[in-house]
Amino acid sequence: MSELKVKLGIDDFLEREEFKGKRLGLLTNSTGINGRLKQNIDLIVSSGFNLVKLFGPEHGISGAAPDGVGVGNAVDPKYGIPVYSLFGEIYRPTEEMLSDLDFFVYDIQDVGLRFYTYIYSLAYSMEECARKGIKVIVLDRPNPLSCKVEGPTIKRGFETFVGGYGLALRYGLTVGELARYYNAAFNMGADLEVVPMENYDRNMYFDETGHPWNTPSPNIPSLEHALLYTGFCLFEGTNLSLGRGTVHPFKYIGAPWIDPELLYREVSRLNPPGVAFRERSFIPAAFRLSNTVCHGLEFFVTDKRCIEPLELAIDIISTVRKAYPEEFEWDLQYHGADGRYHFDLLMGECIYRQKIEEGATSKDLVAMWTDEERNFEEYIKPFRIY
Repeated sequence: MSELKVKLGIDDFLEREEFKGKRLGLLTNSTGINGRLKQNIDLIVSSGFNLVKLFGPEHGISGAAPDGVGVGNAVDPKYGIPVYSLFGEIYRPTEEMLSDLDFFVYDIQDVGLRFYTYIYSLAYSMEECARKGIKVIVLDRPNPLSCKVEGPTIKRGFETFVGGYGLALRYGLTVGELARYYNAAFNMGADLEVVPMENYDRNMYFDETGHPWNTPSPNIPSLEHALLYTGFCLFEGTNLSLGRGTVHPFKYIGAPWIDPELLYREVSRLNPPGVAFRERSFIPAAFRLSNTVCHGLEFFVTDKRCIEPLELAIDIISTVRKAYPEEFEWDLQYHGADGRYHFDLLMGECIYRQKIEEGATSKDLVAMWTDEERNFEEYIKPFRIY
């Protein structure tokens, strides 16, 4: 493999003698690889560190469990180390889980969007470690979507495990910078150290880091999918399929009752930048509308810096709602919505859904959150490392 452009936090951590001999807990998953694609667990053990406990987020430490499915505790088959799940019955590491640890290490590839539950496993772990006086070490990794900030912030009363801590929808921070933000903005009081990357520029997208894409979860198999996820996650707040259960989640959207020719014509009128699309039928093998023929569109990112997936998703939802008023519904169940509008939880408050119901377009909504976006970007400046 050729020389890599960005040196990851894990690569620097392995060179740090001061961490050896200390009892380490590691929150990670299959994305915790170094610049040579070697798994961090193997590297930490073989380098002489005392790794005594492992922790796994949503999808488990293997990264293989389906979306939203609880994961149980286990034992690492190779090293016999206990593995504690932080997604299932328990979301915060307990006092027993943290007992006898000197350091709590976090090493997971993020996607840069507040829907992603890994970042809340980090926040909860920081809070619990602060209470126990355990130092937290975050091994930094690239934000695959660059430092761009986009979208509204989460409001009080709408915090969930898919949105919280006042974050903008696309927050523009690496996971190490995010940890610094959490610690200061929410007075966590954690003894925090970020092991930074080298040769990293915050304007980079992941395909510019010199690293191959390392699938962070089952439904984000490429950078293209991550870019579309920025906006198309909002379809989880409706009764449309967004392609979960197919080979291309977030690239397909549709439903049995949609006329793809009509939808193609209406979306073409929007002339969305940075994206191409075509009519597409598909059958999800799981999740919403599983084993049902859905008709809709397939999307292709043509310019990662120009695409506006958040605005595009809002306009498609608005279009579908107007074209199919009898069939279209807002979701009240997904990801623990429990009778609340899941779209509201994803957007951070109820006003955006209400405005769409009144006929608003993405331009109307963007104007509503522009100040929030600008204020968030200004607020996070002290927490940037790069």
